[in-house]
Amino acid sequence: MPQIVSPLQYKRYSKILNRPPATEAEHELQVALQESGQREEETKRQMIGLQAASVLQIQYCDRVHGQLAAQEEKAGRKKGTRLVGDGLPRMLTGDVFVAQVVTHENAMEAEAREKEMRAKRRAERSEELAHWKGRR
Repeated sequence: MPQIVSPLQYKRYSKILNRPPATEAEHELQVALQESGQREEETKRQMIGLQAASVLQIQYCDRVHGQLAAQEEKAGRKKGTRLVGDGLPRMLTGDVFVAQVVTHENAMEAEAREKEMRAKRRAERSEELAHWKGRR
């Protein structure tokens, strides 16, 4: 849970510290109060530095998290073309594997047809654009 750091207060006990000490004990107490104030200021400075570092680390982690998510999403979109890509042994004549091969080949053929159709449509569109630009 984040804690709010109060601003540095330089004149917190100025009345007490500016008064001349009446006794030796009062002088020692003033010195101790000055040292305590200095320690508190240094602690606050360190805490502010740590908070700044924490903010920077959080920003870095958020950016890296986004990059990692994008990378994983991109990797998930890639279609694997290998049936035996995990290194585990397979019975290549088994009914299950043969069915996977047939399904895979059908999918690859369909993908090739779709790719060919897209290329044909792209060529037709570029011809139409060239024809249209020629008439202008």
